Amino acid sequence: MPKKTFYITTPIYYPSGKPHIGTVYTNIVTDTIARWHKILGEDVFFSTGTDEHAQKIEKQAKELGLDTKAYVDSIIPEFKKAFEKYNIQYDKFVRTTDENHKKYCQKLVKQLYEQGDIYKGKYEGWYCNGCETYYTEKDLIDGKCPMHGTKASWFEEEAYFFKMSKYEKKVIDYIKKNNYITPKYRQEFIINRMKEGVRDLCISRTNSEWGISLPWDHKHKIWVWFDALPNYTSNTASSPWKKFWPANVHVIGHDIIWHHSVIWLSMLIAAGIELPKKLLVHGFIMGEGGLKMSKSLGNVIGPLELLKTYPVDSIRYFLLREIPLGSDGAFSYTALKERHNSELVNGLGNLHARTLSMIEKFYEGKISKSSKNELPKKFNYTKFEESMDKFELHNALSEVMHFVNECNKYINDNLPWELAKTDKKKLDIVMYNLTDSLRIISILIEAFMPETSEKIQKSLGMKKKEDYSKAKFGLLGNNKIEKVGYLFTRIDEGEKMKENKVEIKVEHKPIKPIIPFTEFEKLDLRVGKIIRAEAHPNADKLCVLQVDFGDHKRQIVAGIKLHYKLEDLINKKITVVVNLQPTSLRGVESQGMLLAASDKDNIVLITLEKDIPKGSRVS
Repeated sequence: MPKKTFYITTPIYYPSGKPHIGTVYTNIVTDTIARWHKILGEDVFFSTGTDEHAQKIEKQAKELGLDTKAYVDSIIPEFKKAFEKYNIQYDKFVRTTDENHKKYCQKLVKQLYEQGDIYKGKYEGWYCNGCETYYTEKDLIDGKCPMHGTKASWFEEEAYFFKMSKYEKKVIDYIKKNNYITPKYRQEFIINRMKEGVRDLCISRTNSEWGISLPWDHKHKIWVWFDALPNYTSNTASSPWKKFWPANVHVIGHDIIWHHSVIWLSMLIAAGIELPKKLLVHGFIMGEGGLKMSKSLGNVIGPLELLKTYPVDSIRYFLLREIPLGSDGAFSYTALKERHNSELVNGLGNLHARTLSMIEKFYEGKISKSSKNELPKKFNYTKFEESMDKFELHNALSEVMHFVNECNKYINDNLPWELAKTDKKKLDIVMYNLTDSLRIISILIEAFMPETSEKIQKSLGMKKKEDYSKAKFGLLGNNKIEKVGYLFTRIDEGEKMKENKVEIKVEHKPIKPIIPFTEFEKLDLRVGKIIRAEAHPNADKLCVLQVDFGDHKRQIVAGIKLHYKLEDLINKKITVVVNLQPTSLRGVESQGMLLAASDKDNIVLITLEKDIPKGSRVS
């Protein structure tokens, strides 16, 4: 009977520079899930790669005086090197400049054209070269791209359009019926955005020499996203990969959720191709203190530089343990060092070192077999498996580390060094339970920390890797242990990363220049009552408030979610600037700005000391 197949993908990345920590994080998440399904005994296909036909890449190459393909070729090794260093065990690295991919895209777009789903027209609208995405006026924030903060360009030219609006209902039905997007609130965001209407999609451009030509009109190049998304199916268009489509999971960051839900599903439905099963959306990695990473702040994390101080498994462990999958998370050198020292050195490393040193001392390195199960029942297999099924990798690791702590407690409770003097039979039971628990732990962490898993298994004299079916008590034979050294060594305060370190401190900002009273009078401040508070669907620090002003209600997006429970905001009376031009914050319109005070750690709403009617003027 053939094995169950499992196909998982990362997005393909713009090779416009060296990969950053966010790129590596996406691939660590994907690699962990892929390894887990291998441990389950499934036939796994894991693809990653590069999206090379972006206009900004062509521009960068020209600025350097290089041929665009040669420029891209010079950067690809940086991605492969980073993935190799982080033990990303992908099966295929796709490049959109590969001939087989180019031919596949032309065949796909020709099919859509011949069946009447692509037509010629004129595009007029806003475009961001940074993310190669078309935006409506409503999407922009002060005329700028909501993702990059750079000014969008007005774009007018003859172009071809894909009838995406034709497939709107089918896409919504599929997303809802199959719970296509995880986590759930990201799905709700997309459904709500689709309710505003889905427009036909501009899929070609004539202002570039770089790209894949439309087969019926060579002066037009295929828009980069209409070329990139089919990498998932061009990957599996030939043997031996055909058996893997449809993809089980696409793993992406939340900035490209529209492309991988509405655009991609519409394309597949139009082409009559079976649809992928799940879209797993993770958050962004922010810098120290939760600040957005930027070169000007000096808080950009270099993945390879990080490896000069921290072991690869410590970094993998930290990113998967620290950040709930789906949420934005702040990278912190302090938190990384503390996780490494407390949980890996003092926890897992200590358990391994103590157990093996006692086996060597009491049994001359030979593990004695026992049939009495005292430790593995301390591990909650159900919770671990449920967490893995739900992609809650942080919770799965939490269960493993709880078991590690139970094993260390078992040593302290039973005092094997005393049993060696008084009760040899009990000592045999205790030491077998500890060594077999280490074997089980090595299986549980293989997907997360492959190097550490391999070290443990080698130290226990295991001849080959074991799958998840072997993660149960009593399967360790009379093995001879091997010395492999400490799993982890402590990183002291003086050994912290010097590079990319950002100092976060409170700054008392100077008072702004004096303005005439007439300028202040232009602000219309009103009292509003919060009647509803919800999490923002596309940003972890923002919440969406419905505020009642007596004669009308309006929606306010505010960055206070980390400082207030949503339920505690209900019925608070706040002060709002109501005559600001509405703007879109991460895809949700905000029709005003509330007043609050802040320092580096806290944000506090400016509320009213005494009750006053809604809509009252503040002056």
